[in-house]
Amino acid sequence: MVSLANSMPLSELSKGVSYDNWSLQMKALLGSQEAWEVVKNGHQEPDDVGELIIAQLAMLKTTRAKDKMTLYVLYRVVDESGFEKITNDMSSKEAWDILEKTHKGDNRVN
Repeated sequence: MVSLANSMPLSELSKGVSYDNWSLQMKALLGSQEAWEVVKNGHQEPDDVGELIIAQLAMLKTTRAKDKMTLYVLYRVVDESGFEKITNDMSSKEAWDILEKTHKGDNRVN
C-alpha cells in the first residue's frame, strides 16, 4: 500500500468535500489493498501474544501492518483540522469513526 498511497493522488477530506463520495473512494482504495476489513471490523491486540501459534503471529503481524498503513493513509488525506482530530487515535477504525462522525454531520447541516 505504501507505493500505491505515495504514487497516486488521494482525495483530501476537508470542509466542502462530500464525505459520502470521499468515503466511497477510500473504501475502494483500502479494499484494493485488502485493508478495508481492518477499518470496518477494527483490530484488537491479543492480551497474551506468547500463547499464539506461528500462523496466528504471522496473521497478527499482517493485520498490524495493514492497520498502521491505513492510519497513515488517513493522516495523509485529511486537512489540518481533521488531522488534529485523529492524531491521538491508536487504530484506523477509531480514526475512521471520528472522521465519519465529524463529516457526516457536516453533510447533513449543508
